[in-house]
Amino acid sequence: MVNFKKDPSIEPNHENLSVTLGESFTAYKALCENLSDFGASLEWRYYKDGGWLAKITHKKSTIFWGSAEVGFFSIAFHFNERNKHGVQELQISDKLKKTFLKTPVVGGKFTSLVIDIYSEKELPDVYKLIEYKKRAK
Repeated sequence: MVNFKKDPSIEPNHENLSVTLGESFTAYKALCENLSDFGASLEWRYYKDGGWLAKITHKKSTIFWGSAEVGFFSIAFHFNERNKHGVQELQISDKLKKTFLKTPVVGGKFTSLVIDIYSEKELPDVYKLIEYKKRAK
C-alpha cells in the first residue's frame, strides 16, 4: 500500500492515487477534471507535519485541502466566523449542515467542514461549497 503520510519520495501521481483511493479514484478524477470549471487548480505538496496534501486554490486563495486516505479522498473547507453562517444557507445535504454546526472552532478562528469522498455522489455538494468559498471574504 502506498503511504503518502510517511514517504516524501512517493509522489501522489495517478498510479499511486488509484492504489490508495481504490474505488473512490474515479470520484477524485472527476473532481480534478471539474476544478477548471471553477477557475481552481490542485497542487500536491509534501509537508513534514502532514505528509502529502492537496491544496486547491482559486487565484491566490485556498479553497480547500485534500488528502488521500485508504479507500477515500478527504477534503476540508475552512470557514472563518464571518462566512461560516452562509454554509447553512447553501443547498447542500442536511447531514453536512448538521455536522458543520457541531464542529468546534479551531484556534479561535476557523470552523472546518470535512467531507470524505467515496463516490461521485458527494461531488455536487462539494461544487456548491467551492462556489461559496470563492465568493466568501
